[in-house]
Amino acid sequence: MKTTEQPTSMDKRTAFLQYMSLRRKEVEAFLWSLLPQPDGMAAKLNEAMRYPLEAGGKRIRPILVLMGLDFCRDVGWREALAGKSWDGVEADLQEAAMRAACAIEVVHTYSLIHDDLPCMDDDDLRRGRPTSHKVYGEALAVLSADALHTLGFQMISSSAERCALPCFHAIRELAVACGYPGMVAGQVVDLEYENKPGTEEVLEYIHLHKTAKLIRAGLLMGAQMAEANERDYALLEEAGYKLGLIFQVVDDILDVVGDTQVMGKQAGSDEASHKLTYPALIGLEKSRERAAVLRNEILSVLRPEGDRAEFLIQMTEWLLERNA
Repeated sequence: MKTTEQPTSMDKRTAFLQYMSLRRKEVEAFLWSLLPQPDGMAAKLNEAMRYPLEAGGKRIRPILVLMGLDFCRDVGWREALAGKSWDGVEADLQEAAMRAACAIEVVHTYSLIHDDLPCMDDDDLRRGRPTSHKVYGEALAVLSADALHTLGFQMISSSAERCALPCFHAIRELAVACGYPGMVAGQVVDLEYENKPGTEEVLEYIHLHKTAKLIRAGLLMGAQMAEANERDYALLEEAGYKLGLIFQVVDDILDVVGDTQVMGKQAGSDEASHKLTYPALIGLEKSRERAAVLRNEILSVLRPEGDRAEFLIQMTEWLLERNA
């Protein structure tokens, strides 16, 4: 049941940040229980798999899985903040949803290891620490990323048999988002347009595929675990795409104006690599305007949904305002 009562402006942001902190701790505790321990003959591989995950991160994508689940179950912001998201959810489905959340995080992390390689973006710093290939060498970095990629699907498919159908749909969401129709295609076109002129159409293709599809997949995996109706699924699909675009537009802006120490990665790397980005194509001011338009489009979709959309609204604002 939707409610019309809304928290104050201060309450909205404070509640959202508390929710993010609670969910992040929940995800990380479950994630550590699923990762292999660095022992045995493959100890170095297991250590390399854990290394980029132990560096931290915002855990945006797994939290979006849980936000999508909350939204489709009509869990309001107060209930979610009070830890009542799991009320009425059977233990097997709770575990399956957490496995889905952890899966998207390890798949995202595999993509970061690959992105940082010398043959790709050639970055030396990620989340404030040396990148995986700088610590473990290129061969082990590649293999650890490969292992994380497959581990994500292993995580979801190891859920209880009674959760097979929602897990099947969640696996498909993740596979499409990170595979040739999604993230890989975006990365290929991104590389293709280094050192050559592009258009807004090309740039939007890169951002939609390289970034937005995986962020969208987080919300949709949550919707699948909730066995959402068609209306809720379509609403989250639209919001997810635009959230992903905001994330990448802001990322482009931060590469120009951000601080390396704050971001935990090297500022100015896009310009150094002659990447096709929004600031390079249309300038900083129009890039900010583009992000603001996307924000308004998301809010127009979410605001009519009442309390259950409050944290997604706050996520939109937070992604727009972030400095790292």
